Amino acid sequence: MNLEDIVSIAIAEPENAVAFEYLGIIDPMPEKPIVSTAWTVLEAANDLDDVATVEACLRVIDADFSGALPARSDVNIVFDFFN
Repeated sequence: MNLEDIVSIAIAEPENAVAFEYLGIIDPMPEKPIVSTAWTVLEAANDLDDVATVEACLRVIDADFSGALPARSDVNIVFDFFN
């Protein structure tokens, strides 16, 4: 197995920006962490049959797809799920 097949490659760019080329690796710094978190919580809440949390996650994801901001109450539900 070639190391290049497993490891992500970081290329330094001006102004401290870093562009990542991923080879099958999930982005550790998603552009919209609330949406990434909402998908994770959605899966866990669905497994636990937590209907209220599933609905809040879907509203957060739908808001992102439509370009709107999610309701603060829904964001709180998503972020507080694992607490």
